[in-house]
Amino acid sequence: MRSVVKRALLKGGGSRPQGVVHEALIRKKCPRQKRGFSLIEMLVALVLLSLSLGVLYQAAIGATRNVRVASEYTDAVMLAESMLSDNSYVVEEVLSRSGRFGQYDWVITSWPAPYDDGLPAEERAVTPQPLQYLKVAVTWPGHNAPRTLDLLTVVPLQEPSE
Repeated sequence: MRSVVKRALLKGGGSRPQGVVHEALIRKKCPRQKRGFSLIEMLVALVLLSLSLGVLYQAAIGATRNVRVASEYTDAVMLAESMLSDNSYVVEEVLSRSGRFGQYDWVITSWPAPYDDGLPAEERAVTPQPLQYLKVAVTWPGHNAPRTLDLLTVVPLQEPSE
C-alpha cells in the first residue's frame, strides 16, 4: 500500500493526486468478491433467527400456562379454606357433603379422630368421639388430567344448636 502511495506521489511530482490514492486504497481494502454477504450466510442467519424466536415463543406459552395453573390452585385453596371456615365444628359424627362452585367440585367428609379418654373399649364404641377429622377435597379439570387439592384438619364434635 505504501508503494502505491509513493508511486502516486512520485508520478504527480510531489503533490498528492487524491483520486489515484483513493482508488488504490479502495482496491486494497475491499476486493470485489468480499463486498457483501452471500446468500448462504443470509439463509443461515434467518434460520438461526427463526429458531431463537421459536424458543422464545415456547417459553412465553409455558410461562402463561404456569400463571393460569397457579391461579387455579390459588382459587382452589381459597375455596377449601372457606369450606373449612364454614365448618369449624361438625354436628354429625360422620359427615359427607358435596357441591360445585364454578369449575370446582368440592367434597367435605368427617370421621372420628382417635381420642384416649380412659373409657373401656365397649363404652367408647357407643360414645361419640369429641374430635373429628374434617377433610375438604377440591377437584377441577386440568390440561391432561383432573387436578385435586385436599385440606385436612381436626374440629370438635358439637351438639346441634337450635
